[in-house]
Amino acid sequence: MNKEKLRKIMNEMAQRVLNDTPIMPSQWVESALKINALRGELDNELIAYELLIGDKIAELINEGKTGTVAEKLAKTGETYKKFLELRAELKRIDEFIRLAKKRSMLEFS
Repeated sequence: MNKEKLRKIMNEMAQRVLNDTPIMPSQWVESALKINALRGELDNELIAYELLIGDKIAELINEGKTGTVAEKLAKTGETYKKFLELRAELKRIDEFIRLAKKRSMLEFS
């Protein structure tokens, strides 16, 4: 539920930027605050993927694979793809928050 709200805010702000719609400094800050408050669900999802990958590595090692081979094998497939996509999304969220802070400060200087 929070993921959808967060993504909606991100999409709305992206559309406003793409459409050259003026955005008040307070709107930048408000969006960043909301996004930061809502990102917990995505953080938890990323942790879950990391644990799944770790479990897969351990499983492969228990099957007799070397650590390096197990790690390489665990970093294939849909789980790892989703992990990378989610990690990239969280990086974009972090960058949005950082830029929103900077953008709001530019208006006051």
